[in-house]
Formats: sequence, C-alpha cells, structure tokens
Amino acid sequence: MRSRKQRSAIDAVLNLVHDVQMAKSRENTLTCLLLNIKDVFDHVMLKQLIKILIKQKILINLINWVKCFLQNWIIDLAFDEEHQKSKKIFIEILQESSISLILFLIYIRHLFSKIRARIENLQSLSYIDDIALYVEEKSIDKNVKKLKKMTKIAFTWANENAVQFDDLKFELIHFESHKATLNQTIMLLNDTVVKSKICIQWLKVWLNWKLNFKMHVQTKIVAVTRTLHSLFKLMNSEWELNAKSERQLYLACITIISDYDVEIWWNNQKSHAIKFRKLQNAVLWKILKAFQTLFIKVMQIEAEISSVKVRLNQKCKNYAIKIVELSKKHLTRKWTFISYSS
Repeated sequence: MRSRKQRSAIDAVLNLVHDVQMAKSRENTLTCLLLNIKDVFDHVMLKQLIKILIKQKILINLINWVKCFLQNWIIDLAFDEEHQKSKKIFIEILQESSISLILFLIYIRHLFSKIRARIENLQSLSYIDDIALYVEEKSIDKNVKKLKKMTKIAFTWANENAVQFDDLKFELIHFESHKATLNQTIMLLNDTVVKSKICIQWLKVWLNWKLNFKMHVQTKIVAVTRTLHSLFKLMNSEWELNAKSERQLYLACITIISDYDVEIWWNNQKSHAIKFRKLQNAVLWKILKAFQTLFIKVMQIEAEISSVKVRLNQKCKNYAIKIVELSKKHLTRKWTFISYSS
C-alpha cells in the first residue's frame, strides 16, 4: 500500500485482522501466506514495464519520460578534489526516488489480477514488496490446496518477469481455533517447504493463530523498556534536565514506540494496559522526583501526561475519524462499515 494515497502499513495489517475476525465469526479458517519479492528494485525489466504501460493506455509522453528516467543516468566520481569523467550507468530503478515505488507497483499489479482470476475467494494485501495472500474455507486442507495452486501461478509470473521471491521470507499461518490442526505445509516449485507457524510478523506487527496480540504487546514492552533505560540514564546525567524537558523526551521517544499501531490491537484489554501503566508510572516518579506512595492521578495532572487508557483510546478515536474522512472507495472504510452493520 505504500506510495498509494492515504494507505499505510497500519491500514494493510488492520484489513488483514478484519478479515481474520470476520472468518472466525463465520466459523471458518483463514490461511495466510506471506511472501516477499527479493531485491525489488533490481528486477524490473524496462521492456516489460513499457508493455504494461502501453496496455494500460498510458499517454505516450509519459511512457517516453519513464524510458528516459530508467535509462539516462550519469555518475560523477570525486576523490580528494579530483574529478573523473562522467560515465553512463545502467540500473533498473533508483531506490531513493518516490517515482520508483510507483513504477514498481505498476510492474507487479498483474500478479494479483492473474491469481484472483484463477483462484476463487483469494484475497491479497501488499505493501511494496511485502505481500499477504489468504483464503478462507471451512477446512485448512482446502485453504492449503488453493494456496499451493497460487504459488505455482506466482512463480510462473515471476519467471516471465525476471522477478525473484525470497524463499527465507515465505511464512504460513492458519488462524484457527484448534492448535492441534496447525501442522499443514506448502511445497514451493523450487522444493522449498513452507511450514506453518503459530506466530508471524508482518509489517512490524506480530500476529498469532489466536489473534490475541500477546506476542506483539510483549515485544513492544521490551522495546519501550530498553528505550526507557536510556532515557533514565540521560535524566541522571550531569546535565540535570528539568521536569519539562524530561516530559518532552518521554512523549517524543517513548510514547511514539508504545502508541504506534495501537489502532490494530488495542481494545481496552486490562492485561495490556497494566504493563504500559507500570512503565509510565516509573517515568512519572522519575520526572516529579516523587515518592511511590503518591497518587498516580495526582502525578499525571502535575506532569500533564494522560493516563495510558485515555491516550490509547484517543489514538483509536483519531483513526476512526480518519476512516470517516476517507473516500468511499477506500478498502478500510468499506470494510469498517460492513463490520459495523453486522
């Protein structure tokens, strides 16, 4: 979804979580296969990209510009004030350019349309080179059968377009209610066996077969604790930061880690809130130089820091407002209203 207007990694994961929850409500099993395109910017064939642009009826002036963008690159080298002559270089797509991301999305767009045309009820989500393909059926065996067929189509397309998938990043998970059934595997065309896992990470979010986000929250707690220790060292340094500066550091360095992607997993879970509350209380005592017997609510008012529950709920409300303001064609808005009506 990256490089697409009003689409983020959080949107992609939230859409996947939504589909898993809807599958569970229908008492179905959703099986998801994660794949990653290897060295994405090094595997774009200019001739193939031009064919795709022509097929999409893109203006000839824009096609010529793309040719120029991908071909006419010159490099200048300078060492110790000595300049070498300019030389032409041949690269596929320049990584630093935002245009490159758009061109890559155009290049791989037919992969998803080919798979959907051949396999019934298959859904796909992507964030540049990170792709999630999943199906929903009553049994895992049916899901695995469809995904095996999907991998054949994907590898055939990859061979035709000089694209390679990273075998080490293939991951398989079954979102099911019975852990005992989560042992099915998928054999790829290159004889790589993809074993099912009980927990996977996609776009920095940990998802387990129960979809309770325990692993994800625990990972965030570890990251916040590690950063918090560094912050405490700075507070104890000889610079003697004042309370205002320490508060700003907490909000800028700690909450940005703890609050990122809460829209996906936060649902007023007490067990998760307690873990984050303990960390915030430690910060409040440090900032205000207060005794641990002092009431937490009093310290929150004094430090002008909201409680964990209020802060996380506010993040979710802000995201809800963002969804309402999205276009009616936006996937997140459509699916959100479907879940509301149900």
